[in-house]
Amino acid sequence: MNARTIIGTGLVLGGLWISSAQAAAPDLGTARRALKENQPEQAAAVLRELRSQRPTDPWLQYNEAVAAYAAKDYDRADQLWQELATRDLPPKLRDRVWVQIGNVSFRRGEPLEQTDPQTTLQLWEQSRESYRIYLVNQPKDKVVRHNLKVVELRLAQLHARLAADLLREARKQSRLENQIQLMQAALDHQRTAEHLDPQNSERQQQRQATERELAEKFTQKAERQEQRADATLAKSHPPSWERQQAMKELRKALSDFQEAKSLDPQNQQAAQGEQRVQEKLAQLLAMEGRQLQQEAQQMSQRNPDEAIDKYEQALEKYEESLELNRNNEMAQQGAEEVKEALENLHMQRGDQQAQEGERQQNRDLAQATQQMLSALHHYQEALEINPENTAAPPKIADLQRKLPALLNELGERERQRAAQEEAKSLESAIAHMEKAATSFQRSQEVQPENNEQARVGEEQARQELARLRQQLAARNPQKPDQQQKSEQRRQDQQESFWSLLHQVKDEDKQREYEQARRAPTEDYTPDQNRIFKNW
Repeated sequence: MNARTIIGTGLVLGGLWISSAQAAAPDLGTARRALKENQPEQAAAVLRELRSQRPTDPWLQYNEAVAAYAAKDYDRADQLWQELATRDLPPKLRDRVWVQIGNVSFRRGEPLEQTDPQTTLQLWEQSRESYRIYLVNQPKDKVVRHNLKVVELRLAQLHARLAADLLREARKQSRLENQIQLMQAALDHQRTAEHLDPQNSERQQQRQATERELAEKFTQKAERQEQRADATLAKSHPPSWERQQAMKELRKALSDFQEAKSLDPQNQQAAQGEQRVQEKLAQLLAMEGRQLQQEAQQMSQRNPDEAIDKYEQALEKYEESLELNRNNEMAQQGAEEVKEALENLHMQRGDQQAQEGERQQNRDLAQATQQMLSALHHYQEALEINPENTAAPPKIADLQRKLPALLNELGERERQRAAQEEAKSLESAIAHMEKAATSFQRSQEVQPENNEQARVGEEQARQELARLRQQLAARNPQKPDQQQKSEQRRQDQQESFWSLLHQVKDEDKQREYEQARRAPTEDYTPDQNRIFKNW
């Protein structure tokens, strides 16, 4: 890339950009003549002297950077232009600053291309983004558009070179995991190179070759994981810990086979492995479901609620097994058995709790309503498991008819207790009023329509709660404790950070950039955070 390829300095009026306010200053002519005579250091010295007299003048700072650039002091030029980029500038000056940042970033990266390619990558990404920011406002600028294309082609070459280096290193590795990690990094570079240089068929061919090779590595890795699980599957009754380990291995194998298929859809070995592992994992899940089912059966009499939890866990295992293999007979049979057992247990528990609620209705209204609400839940669960259950609907209807009146009565009692406790203890009064509001709310959940007593009762209870809490706050004013202060400081810092980020981040550019790169796999997180993505 020669000096004509990238805009050199973007000079105006023979070398310096001069605003109308500066036109009368005699020393600017001296700086301009020095640049024309190829004495940029002398021009920079004059401009530094002028800036010492007018340090806030953005044109002088821009021109000093021009002189530094001409003197090949790229670090100084970059510093001056980047400082300007953070300021509120006239539109024309702002646009030229972004162009110059693109220029100098490229120049700073050139000498490091062979010795420090990662830094070059960062600087050239910065150059690319700076040009793109400028072209948002000046889309018809053919010179800058050309420069952008040149930078992208050089970036593509650098990504391709880094990919080749990583592939060579991967092939030297003895561990399969290390090979995969390095090849994933290489593939990420190749995909980026292809995005930057889409017309280059060689980029596409390199990427496809790496995808095929990486797919083979993932297939090898998956087969090893599958083999480790096979020993467990060969046993008729493997212990639980061994089943768990085997399932872990099979899940990883399944993920790797699927990754291989996504990289190379023609890889038949991966496709066959995926199906094979799905069947094995389904069998292990069915075995796990059977174990949970047996545990639930053993405790169904002495601890029905815990048995229900176990049956539900078993059903989840069976259903997960069937998602992997609809033909797994153990899972098919187990799922049907568990559903039947669950339906029966829910009906039994519903009957027990409904009867207990009836017995306690006159002695302990709160406990009675809780028992009836639990019974209602069990009947509804049984009906959800088996919509053809004919015993559940009339029992549900009976409870829905009884519960609203009982809950409303309980709500009124709790409001009265709150009123009695108010003079003695605001805390106790608040507790009773919360129970009242909850009772009225539950009443409406059971009977959403034509339940005016519950609606009004809840509204009044909420109002009373607000009044009681205000009284308590006024009586016991407290300063925020240290933890609250610390949390507030943390939130303030977070808000400040995101506010600052929002000021400099272009969401459309970031989205476009990220879409151009694949999401990294679980095993590999590319070091793209070191690449300048969004200026």
